[in-house]
Amino acid sequence: MIFAETERLVLRTLEKDELPRLVKLLDVWDVVRWLTVVPFPYTMRDAETFYAEMAPTYQNNAPEFFTLALKSDNLLIGGVGLHAPRTPEPVAGESEIGYWLGKDFWGRGLMSEAACAVVEIAFSRPTTRAIGATTSPGNKASQCVLRKAGLRDLGIMPRPYTALRGSDEVVRWLMTREEYEREQTA
Repeated sequence: MIFAETERLVLRTLEKDELPRLVKLLDVWDVVRWLTVVPFPYTMRDAETFYAEMAPTYQNNAPEFFTLALKSDNLLIGGVGLHAPRTPEPVAGESEIGYWLGKDFWGRGLMSEAACAVVEIAFSRPTTRAIGATTSPGNKASQCVLRKAGLRDLGIMPRPYTALRGSDEVVRWLMTREEYEREQTA
């Protein structure tokens, strides 16, 4: 199922036959080093577990993971998640965005394009009142993606959840529905 299309990307369901490619893309340290919940090394068992968790969200038409594929060949190149926040005091109705992109696809603006599409998907859901994110203070590329998607930097705070890796502090990001709607009419 396709959830959104951008100029260069299709955001769609993850297919079971793509799991070997998922493993190949995520079993790269440079890709997962900023990801706090993705194990490394990343194995087929990890991919199968992830797929089993995501499949029901597709069936319920409430996806939490969007596969990123190039329009030109429909090949899996990354992913964007949209899920319940892990912050201790989320804004009412907040969803959290997280993402990753295969290393061969870095530096082309693809993740910014995808993040903007997922922000639009999130705010099309009537229950979404805000979108949040956290980044490691040193992850400047991710911070750039969030800025381009319209989220604002709320500053550094202690990491509010247990992570597989990363610093004890995070930069908190947020965009409210009101901010999103203002941006859409500007």
